[in-house]
Amino acid sequence: MKILFDATELSYFEEKSGHRGGIFVVALNLLREFKKLGVDITLACNFKRYYFLKNLIKNNTEFSEFELLEEHSPINKFFGLLNYVVRNSSRKIIYGILRFSRYYENIFYKKNKDNINELKQFDVFFSPFTPPSEEILSSKHLKRFMMLHDIIPILENDGKTPKNPQVWSYRLYNTINPNDFYLTNSEHTKRDFLKTFPFIKKENIKTAYLGANSSFKPLKRDTEEKYIFSLCTLGKRKNLIFSIRNFFKFIEKNKIEDLKLVLAGGIWKNFEKELYKTIGEFDKSKVELLGYVDDEELPKLYSNALCFIYPSLYEGFGLPVLEAMSSGCPVITSNTSSLPEVIGECGIKINPTDDNEMVEALERMYYDNIFRALCSERGLERAKEFSWEKCAQEIIDFINDKKYT
Repeated sequence: MKILFDATELSYFEEKSGHRGGIFVVALNLLREFKKLGVDITLACNFKRYYFLKNLIKNNTEFSEFELLEEHSPINKFFGLLNYVVRNSSRKIIYGILRFSRYYENIFYKKNKDNINELKQFDVFFSPFTPPSEEILSSKHLKRFMMLHDIIPILENDGKTPKNPQVWSYRLYNTINPNDFYLTNSEHTKRDFLKTFPFIKKENIKTAYLGANSSFKPLKRDTEEKYIFSLCTLGKRKNLIFSIRNFFKFIEKNKIEDLKLVLAGGIWKNFEKELYKTIGEFDKSKVELLGYVDDEELPKLYSNALCFIYPSLYEGFGLPVLEAMSSGCPVITSNTSSLPEVIGECGIKINPTDDNEMVEALERMYYDNIFRALCSERGLERAKEFSWEKCAQEIIDFINDKKYT
């Protein structure tokens, strides 16, 4: 079986930004596990990131063994090169070119015969996130498998699929069809997609829970500093204003002087102003913004923390919760969407809009050492139920089961 693996998300490998979030982690770990399983893989890439991935394959030993599906379309290569050339320009120029490229892709895209001919050598197309190209969609023999992570852009659009080609998620949802096969990372997300896209056949969609890297494990505490930790892309949906506001309510109510709130993750530009404004309303010395943190540093941050908080309003899975549990860090998270499927009964689940619940959860974690230790112990046991090896094997089994359907 020859798989064409869409590695568009991996083209951000050398960029320390919000793009290296949960979906990037999923793509990277599934590629690694597919390789361990001996799957015959060729990488594909959306034309807008083609030259980014091509350069990565050329210069990074982890990717150099993979072939990249060649882009033959001159206009696709033009737009791809344009996005690559302006990569170090101002944000305004970068996003201007990106929007222009996206509009071309969704409105004026022309299928290329040479690109179509290249697809004849593959049995399966698999994408961890990026929707298939027009050539891939038109291929009659190629079985298509795509991971669906959440319906957040739809929820933010009054429950409607985006119809504006300028919207980044336009192709993501408008290429979903009754004939392809889909994988979700939680039962909640699966139900969301079946409800939103009722034409998806139940037998064509499967849940495969994600995993945490083996590097996430309890480490010996090596600091006297007390802090509460949170890791996410710093954006509105992650409910960070709620987290910051209630952290200060908690320390002011209990007159706590020796505790900090540490936030890690890339900041989305459209949220930056609101975030800094909120922090400025309180004692800024109590909040530490780490920005992007290398994977190698995260286990230490989890292990040294008093607890991990993740009161997100909606998650397709909630990978940082699993990473925290794997590191022995007690967790406070939301009782909504997929998060209860991850945490089980191993921490505190709260209503992510209830200030009192958040403050009470912080009080219990801070003052009850026995409860905190119990959360840590239970979290470690539950985390063993999730692994990238299991996730990848379930996906490959699903592909093998459906590839001749």
